Amino acid sequence: MTGIPDKLNIALPDGHQMNHLVPFLEKTGISFNGYEKSQLNRRPILKCLSDQALSLIPDPGQVATKVIRPQDMPSHVANANFDIAVTGTDWCKEHRLRFPGSPVVERLKLGFGKVRIVAAGHKDMGDTLDLFLEKFKAKNPGKPIRIASEYVYIADNYALCNKLYPYRIIMTYGATESLIPEDADLIIENTETGNTLRKNNLDIVDTIMESEGCIIASKESMKIPWKMDLIAAIEALFQSGVKNMFSMNKP
Repeated sequence: MTGIPDKLNIALPDGHQMNHLVPFLEKTGISFNGYEKSQLNRRPILKCLSDQALSLIPDPGQVATKVIRPQDMPSHVANANFDIAVTGTDWCKEHRLRFPGSPVVERLKLGFGKVRIVAAGHKDMGDTLDLFLEKFKAKNPGKPIRIASEYVYIADNYALCNKLYPYRIIMTYGATESLIPEDADLIIENTETGNTLRKNNLDIVDTIMESEGCIIASKESMKIPWKMDLIAAIEALFQSGVKNMFSMNKP
C-alpha cells in the first residue's frame, strides 16, 4: 500500500464529475471540507453531518482524501495508491480494456454525471457510421481513418469491433473536437448535450456507451476487514444519496 498507512485512502474527482458530486454529497450525510470549486483543497477533510453517518463512520480521522482527475483513478486504485474512488464508468471501461486482469472493482453506480461516449465526424460526412464509411472510402480510397480520442482503448476496441480497417488511433488530452477535419476524421468523445460537437460542425454517427459516476475499489483493500467495513459504510451513505436523488426527481 502506497497511500497513507493505517487509513482508508479515498480519491474524489475534480472537473466535470466534481460539479455533480458536490451537490450529491448533500444527500449523503457527509461532506468534505475544502471540496469546493471556488477554493479547492486537494486534501479535503471528511465530516459526518448526520446521525447515520456518525454511526457508520464513528472516527472520520480514519479516512484520508485526495482530489485527482477521474481518468487517473482506476490506475491509482489498481496500484494501491487509493482504496476507493469516485470516477466514471467510462474510465472504468477504458482501464479494463487496457488491463483485463486489473484488481479494480466497480462497486456502485451513482446516477449523476451522465454523459454519452460517442463517435462523431464532420457534418458533411453523414449522421450514421455506415454513411460516414461510405463517404470516407469514396473520398479517400485506401487511406486509414484517423480516430482521435482521450479514450485510446475504447476507440481501438470500437474500431476493431466495427472493422474500420485501416485506421490509426491518435491520443489526445482535450479539445478533441477541434481536430476534425484537418487532423482527424473521426473522434471518440464524451458529450452531455452535444452542443460542443454541433458548434464544431460535427455530427454524432454512433453512441458507444452511456457513462455515469461510480464508486470503484481495490480487491486487495476489500480483503482487509476494517477497510472493507469503512468501504461498506461509505457505500451505504452514497446509496442513500442515490435513493434521495431519485425520490426528489420523481414527478
